[in-house]
Amino acid sequence: MKPKKLNNHDELNVWQPTTDMMSALVYILMLVVLLLGLYLLQIPETTEVDPYIGDSYDGGGWDGEGYTPTPTPTHTPDYDDGGWYGGGGGGSHTYVPYLSPTVTPTWTPTPTPTYLPPSGSGGGTGGGNGGGDGPGTEPDNGFKSAVYVMLIDAETERTIKEANVQFELYMADGALQILNTYYPERIAYRSYLTTEAGTFFLPEKLIQGSYELHMLTEPEGYDAAPNQAFYLNDLYDWPDPFVVHVPVYPSRNVIRVQMTDAATGLPVSGGSFEVISKNNVITPDGTLRYYAGETVSLIECDENGIGQSEEIYLGEYIVRQKTIPDYYASLTETFEVTVDKKSDIEPPLNAVACERTRIVLNLADELYPATGIADAAFTVRSSAPGAEAMEVRTDSRGCIVLDELDKGVSYHISQSSTTGNYRADSDVHTVSVAADGRIGGVPETTLNIANRLLRVAIGVTDEFSSVQVPGVSLSLYNAHDELINSWTTSGSALMLDSLQVGDYYVIKDGDTEHHYSFSVRDQAKIQTHNIHTTYVMQYVLLGVGAFAAAAAAVVLTLVIRRRKKSKTNK
Repeated sequence: MKPKKLNNHDELNVWQPTTDMMSALVYILMLVVLLLGLYLLQIPETTEVDPYIGDSYDGGGWDGEGYTPTPTPTHTPDYDDGGWYGGGGGGSHTYVPYLSPTVTPTWTPTPTPTYLPPSGSGGGTGGGNGGGDGPGTEPDNGFKSAVYVMLIDAETERTIKEANVQFELYMADGALQILNTYYPERIAYRSYLTTEAGTFFLPEKLIQGSYELHMLTEPEGYDAAPNQAFYLNDLYDWPDPFVVHVPVYPSRNVIRVQMTDAATGLPVSGGSFEVISKNNVITPDGTLRYYAGETVSLIECDENGIGQSEEIYLGEYIVRQKTIPDYYASLTETFEVTVDKKSDIEPPLNAVACERTRIVLNLADELYPATGIADAAFTVRSSAPGAEAMEVRTDSRGCIVLDELDKGVSYHISQSSTTGNYRADSDVHTVSVAADGRIGGVPETTLNIANRLLRVAIGVTDEFSSVQVPGVSLSLYNAHDELINSWTTSGSALMLDSLQVGDYYVIKDGDTEHHYSFSVRDQAKIQTHNIHTTYVMQYVLLGVGAFAAAAAAVVLTLVIRRRKKSKTNK
């Protein structure tokens, strides 16, 4: 179509070209905004530059030495615009592992890919638009640093070589840091695990600032570490990273003991115990803490009988008594305790039953040992300098218990009085308590003491049998013709226990012309003295006579009856 011609009478529109130009500019601006939006949609979520993609910041090619990602790439990437170090565009490149002479640059995130960081200089191989003369500049150089974490023993500063100890990383403001790897696929890490060497690299470099490592799991035999803060204020590259030491203290715990009385179960105050290492105690960092047989702690018991050791390393120990409580015998046996890691529950109380050093005195009748003699007095004298004698008495069972005995002392025990007509024991009994509170190797000894009672039985028996005859009057005199006792027999012998050793005689039915003499001897056995009489024989003769008379009467009666019968028949 031909443009319209203006004639001399048409008006010229000077705004039309301007309007057309502005419309074109608006269309171009809209197109630019659309293209920018499409570009922004392609940018990764993180600003960390993929270390396996060429550097677009400095226009350099890949440096001749780099690092090997794990798992191994399935293809050799092409780089056409920029390398890690140096200039020029890269083509295909060769990965060469870097080994630091001072730090093994491996890290173990979750799961466990491991890479060696880049370093060195040189040119890339293959096609592209340049060879790359390093060293160039890393894309994050100037605001990010590599971080290497080491788990160490807080006391020895040795590395604790334990794998799978878990950590989280936080900023100082408490924000959890999620780091990434990008090759061969992007992996995000919320936590990080140590390698078998007890170390790890963080998977990404960190921008300068304040951070905290939070330990999530504890190494075997160690307590949890507090949050480990560190501050990045300088640049650190992979060959020489910023090293964060996480010190953890070896676990320790206590051994608790409670002493009780073996008889009553009540607490026993005083006394102490030694804690001895059963075997060599070695913490996981390889340090020998205690050698076998070494005394590592002392347990002292309080007024409640409870004591505990200082905190000692985990392991097996032998507990042996060192000092003995007053009035108690030593423990001859040791016991073993395993020290375990601390928990919310207190370590158990190891109950130790103690036996009191005791002298048990039993006073009984010599003839009847089961019969105790009550309220008899004894005097106890100690060999300790300045010790005073004390008097003790038997209880209702005839028993005395001495249980407040000093160690390394001898005790002399003698009877000072008895009860009734018993004769007191005249011996002095000595008991020695050793320095370990034992008497002859045992905690307790028994003294069985007997008192003698002279028992005399006096009765009247028939001359031809041992039957006691009742109704006989008897009188007892001593050798000085002094009347001791008078009584009438009741069909059993009279038991007397008040007689002393000596000569005596008895008068029967007031017949002073006839004395029945006997002697009382010093013996526990009952002494029986019987006076013989014909009392029973008299009854026997009377009985026989009565029987004969009765028999005669019967015979006579029968004879008379026969005679009467005979007369009747005639």
